[in-house]
Amino acid sequence: MRRTLLVALVCATPPALWAQLGELQVGVVGSYGVRDPYRGGAGLVLGVAPGRLAYVGLRWTYDFGSTTVVTPPGGATEVRNRTQVFAADLGVQVPKGPLEIVPSMSIGVVWFTQRSRSVGGDTFADSKEFLAAPGLAVQMSVARVAIIPELQYYLTGHPGLTWPVRNRGFVASVRLVFLSEIRRIRR
Repeated sequence: MRRTLLVALVCATPPALWAQLGELQVGVVGSYGVRDPYRGGAGLVLGVAPGRLAYVGLRWTYDFGSTTVVTPPGGATEVRNRTQVFAADLGVQVPKGPLEIVPSMSIGVVWFTQRSRSVGGDTFADSKEFLAAPGLAVQMSVARVAIIPELQYYLTGHPGLTWPVRNRGFVASVRLVFLSEIRRIRR
């Protein structure tokens, strides 16, 4: 009896009630990774949250990396590592009061670049590697702006660079996005 009453109530709900929103998210991202090729970075994000139940987005990040000095037998060499990340983000939005918890997976490509400078001259090497990055984000929205801190673990292929780099590790980021309603979902 209760189940029948619940089904009848859900089916008879008037369409004038608030529906879930689909949102377009456009913004910037700042990141910091614990490994040398990542370190601090900045980029752009574009995403859609259909029904505010899922999240699908694109992300580009340029990571400033680090510069280190290594001392091989031939003399001191300055090595500068940088990366760019091109990824598609897929997530599920779980409302928790005023926040939304978003477990996600980013899939894409990391472009490692390495420039080394020594007495013998300059060398350049680069490598494009597959990226899979599971993560967890928290979305906090105020009016039409959202702040989204996120923690991901980058799993990448091993880049064939002149000097080895640690390519896997945690990357923390914060997205600042502007929200725009794209449509209401109706029955």
